[in-house]
Amino acid sequence: MSDPWVNQSGNVVHPNAPSGGGGPGSFKSATSLGLGHDTLSPLPHPHSPAARRLAENEIQKKHPKGKAAAPPAPKWKDDDALNAKVKAEADGYVGKPVVGDGECYALVDKLLPEAGAKSAPQFMPKITPDGDYIWGHQIDLKTVKPGDILQFREQKTVIRTVTTKKKIDPDTHKTLQTDKGDKTEEFSRGFPNHTSVVSSIDGNGAVTVVEQHVLDRTATGESTGKLSTVVRRNTLYLFSTTRKLPKEVTKESLHVMVEEETILEIKVSGEVKAYRPQPIVGGVK
Repeated sequence: MSDPWVNQSGNVVHPNAPSGGGGPGSFKSATSLGLGHDTLSPLPHPHSPAARRLAENEIQKKHPKGKAAAPPAPKWKDDDALNAKVKAEADGYVGKPVVGDGECYALVDKLLPEAGAKSAPQFMPKITPDGDYIWGHQIDLKTVKPGDILQFREQKTVIRTVTTKKKIDPDTHKTLQTDKGDKTEEFSRGFPNHTSVVSSIDGNGAVTVVEQHVLDRTATGESTGKLSTVVRRNTLYLFSTTRKLPKEVTKESLHVMVEEETILEIKVSGEVKAYRPQPIVGGVK
């Protein structure tokens, strides 16, 4: 009859020790001492008596393998305060004489550093007149907000305006007369390129921008065919869409009401890139 205190290797051990290890107490090794396990490790062998007394998650809590690595620092910042400063700087130029040589680039290159943001030279090794300028971290057009920079490349917008006017008897609500108007206009930005600053998001793909080196317009919105001598605030479309404007109802006479409905069919082509401003290293002014 074999001795229960002697294992197959001839070592004297407790008969309840796993694999002939240290014994039934709080040993962390499942084998004979000094064999096959790092006795200096804080983590007990999963088959040892010490490990049997702990749930798996408790072992991880009591014997962490090491501190979790810190998450990598973001390569860019999404700073609402900086965007607000860029927007405020841009709005402050509206109605004032064009900046520098009057090119679209000159305005944005001036106002970004004034707001504490990097300009294109900090992102590009070389600036050329017809370049696709980089103004910060490129973002999805659908996430654009005030203070972002738009870079256009041969972008064209065709707007078809369909207006329906109805003369209605206010008492019987009967339509007395219907007139329809159909007008198509074409606008372009960036032939080859153009830069604007977003001032507001107006919905349905429309944004209001601050820009220079654009055609001047009359009070009714008609183009003069000449470049504006002041910085302008204009409405642009980033996506193709259809807009139904609020219905207007006016009183023509005691017995006639005029109901006017306008639908805009907007088609956008070309390329538009959006950039989120990034702070100047060392802090914002």
